[in-house]
Amino acid sequence: MADLKFDDLRKTYENFMDPKIKLIIGDKNVTDKDSPLAVTDMDVELTSGFEAGIATFRLVGAYDSDTKKFDISKCKDYIYLGSCVTISLGYATHVKRVFRGFIARVHFLIPRDSSEDIPSIEITAMDAKASMMSNRHSKRLKATNYSDAVKEILDANVFINTKDAKSKNYIKLVINDTPDKTSSQGQSGSSGSGASDVRVEMVEESEYEFIVKAAKKYNFEFFCTGKYMYFIEAKKNKDILIELEPYEGIYSLDVGYDITGLVRSVEVRNVESEKGEFIGKKEKLNSKISMGNKAKQMVEAQSLVYLDPSAVTKEEAGYRLSYLKNMVDYRLGSIEVEMVGIPELTPGRFIQLKNTGRPVNNSFYLTRVRHSFTRSGYVTQIEGCANVIGSD
Repeated sequence: MADLKFDDLRKTYENFMDPKIKLIIGDKNVTDKDSPLAVTDMDVELTSGFEAGIATFRLVGAYDSDTKKFDISKCKDYIYLGSCVTISLGYATHVKRVFRGFIARVHFLIPRDSSEDIPSIEITAMDAKASMMSNRHSKRLKATNYSDAVKEILDANVFINTKDAKSKNYIKLVINDTPDKTSSQGQSGSSGSGASDVRVEMVEESEYEFIVKAAKKYNFEFFCTGKYMYFIEAKKNKDILIELEPYEGIYSLDVGYDITGLVRSVEVRNVESEKGEFIGKKEKLNSKISMGNKAKQMVEAQSLVYLDPSAVTKEEAGYRLSYLKNMVDYRLGSIEVEMVGIPELTPGRFIQLKNTGRPVNNSFYLTRVRHSFTRSGYVTQIEGCANVIGSD
């Protein structure tokens, strides 16, 4: 059973009439009725990939057409670089947060043809991951495993842990244990104090690069949604977020299957430097190609061999293997949908497509969600992937 039902959402959002934005910049509600500015052309793009989420929108009302100047007194509180931005979308009296980030870029725009557009201020905001990309460190962390190291880094991030008026974190961290956490427990230092002498190190890398490295090492994902930052096992949550059907809020649909880049097996190899022992692991992929046997015959002979000098044990080779399998497996199926705006749709979850016939019916993992709010209304575009060809 899916977590969400389309009919329930339609009732909650009053038949998806009267779309609404709630935009907070710093402590100012830009969409309040007393605000001197209006918001137009908003796009919020979220992804389960490693890139940062991004939001763009325009503020109008600060340009004085008589003096031909921007009135800074009207807009200065809304355009400070680094200011916190939270965006909630929905309908009528019901809105849900879809984004939290900070102002990264500000552009003042005067169009060539004022009859088609009006002067505006374009804001680009990026999510918390972008706040971790600039600094670089070489240091030893207190943590004895990668998941605790990730938590140590995120807990120390000022932007992530900025408090609101009720002293609650804007962002809730969801961090799964990495496999090395169990193995690091109980290891004692030479002093006999019971403290582990195993410590995780950062070497000439940003906090973002370190966490992405850890995610790739253990087949984890690292991404943000409206209220959460995730460092979790890739595609582990198989629960269906929502079931979608034709003409139930769907404007356009594109489902495809592609064998380009598919292989039947993946192998990770390394040679241990001191003893010269071979380290490796090989497994078949889970992709299921069922539309005839010609494609299966072509893929069967293909393999991917990856040389990983960081894999010093068979277990570590297995972690890298899981990441590569996951990356290749889900190249098989793809989906792109444009539909009525639903703020609950988020990357990092599975959706189910129903009543479209074989092989379009399938379960897809959402990799990208884009919420667009324009003069035409509020729409959501989603992209996803699958490792099997659909069936009835």
